[in-house]
Amino acid sequence: MPSSLVFQQNGVGAMALASSPRGADNVESKSPSGSENGAPAVAAVATPIPLRNDWVFWHDKFVANATPAEYTENLKEIADVNTVQSFWSVYNNITGPERLTLRCSLHFIHKGVKPLWEDPKNEHGGAWNFRTAKGDTAFVWRELLMALIGEQFEDTISKGDQIFGLSVSARWNSDIFQIWNMDSSLKENSTVMEKVAEILKDVQIQSPFYKAHKDHDHFKM
Repeated sequence: MPSSLVFQQNGVGAMALASSPRGADNVESKSPSGSENGAPAVAAVATPIPLRNDWVFWHDKFVANATPAEYTENLKEIADVNTVQSFWSVYNNITGPERLTLRCSLHFIHKGVKPLWEDPKNEHGGAWNFRTAKGDTAFVWRELLMALIGEQFEDTISKGDQIFGLSVSARWNSDIFQIWNMDSSLKENSTVMEKVAEILKDVQIQSPFYKAHKDHDHFKM
């Protein structure tokens, strides 16, 4: 089992496992010490280690030509997490992004915010978008999840803004990632993609761009 890595930022501690080698997520493990996703399991810790924010994992089932009501109906909450232990317990026991059906998605969002452009807490926001090769998807998903719970994006955004979500969506020969923020008007001075490049230094990041939710053709209020 890899050694532990402790993030200490502004007095908030969040223990996350150090990254295992690239490609480890693609190896199935059925042993008690492993997980279905191939990620290392967290050793038992007597005292729960709280996360700064409560988060929710969601699954988004694609339905062609879905109405807004049908889209919302196919958006399912998987589980909420508020400690390091609960995060790894859920992560280690859900289907990873590398096994998503084409055009389906996983989301990891602050509790109280639905992964919808039109959510009242999200309607003024947007997302940084980029693609990665399918062989990198599981690794990128895990690394960015750890960055979020470790609050590593906190210094990449303007005062008054907030990073509060991550999505991954399966496509044919590459997969799409989105990092959601609260206020699209504050994107200009951000260094979010620079932080992503730093975290994913061995991954080729394809076609990065930012888009406000209200700029999407299908945005509805």
